[in-house]
Amino acid sequence: MKYRRLGHTDLEISVVALGTWVFGGDCWGEVDDEISVSVVHKAIDSGINMIDTAPIYGSGRSESVIGRAIKGKRQNVVIATKCGLKGAGASIKVDLSAGFIRKDIEASLKRLDVETIDLYQCHWPDEKTPFEETFGELQKLIKEGKIRYIGVSNFDKDLLTKALGIAPVVSDQMQYSLFDRSIEKDLMPACSEKNVSVLAYGPLGGGILSGKYKKPPQIPKTSVKSFFYKFYREPFWSKGKELVAVLEEIAAARGKAVSECAINWVLSHSEVASCIVGCRTPEQVRMNAPDADWELSPEELGRIQEKYENIFGS
Repeated sequence: MKYRRLGHTDLEISVVALGTWVFGGDCWGEVDDEISVSVVHKAIDSGINMIDTAPIYGSGRSESVIGRAIKGKRQNVVIATKCGLKGAGASIKVDLSAGFIRKDIEASLKRLDVETIDLYQCHWPDEKTPFEETFGELQKLIKEGKIRYIGVSNFDKDLLTKALGIAPVVSDQMQYSLFDRSIEKDLMPACSEKNVSVLAYGPLGGGILSGKYKKPPQIPKTSVKSFFYKFYREPFWSKGKELVAVLEEIAAARGKAVSECAINWVLSHSEVASCIVGCRTPEQVRMNAPDADWELSPEELGRIQEKYENIFGS
């Protein structure tokens, strides 16, 4: 496993982080907590030291599972969780008010059974709460020793710049893959200039970039894949499969998994500190933790880019 510095911090994080939305069971179908614990243990044994979660994942279930799994292993992991989302009936509301952040952090610390959270991230932007209130409260949490560093998630360039004017934000967690490159134009250059790390979620394009789907799967309406990813619908599906075919050729020639090629492509961008990959089983951890001894060659990266431009345009 390789490691990269998180922003301007002293944290060296694995280039693959364990995403744990699936542990909550709410949008991904039922899961077994014992298997989830074994996934965390397998990740740590594989050199993955960053675990990303959020209170909204299963209404705290994901955090509670992680708390169980890291007992006796706290020194081996960087814990990243979030704040600012709450269930409101069948919907979700954003609340980055000081009062709600305070409730969120206390509940997360208890569920995770830790004294300090390494990276505390605003889950989504809140249009109603002043940034001064949100980021002022987060800086108080640093002074109190409840969190070490502040991150954001789903903040575009303008929102990130505004946040940086108030607090020392070290990361921005964004969707980024060969299927969704929208952050390359504005956000990534800004992150590079300001020494803010990109944490890439969805690097496997909802699983399609792993090469496991030969035809569009039947996805239940209750599944997150039905509303969070557009890649399963035409015309994107057919175009996406052409791109996957190139990854399959490279993977076969290299003796690697297709998922490793997709993750490797994301990591070829220096702004990215880590890819957040969700794993339901220990076997998925093994498949998605890339071999530290290889990288896509310039020729392979060129082939991928050429096919991308032929399919989607430059």
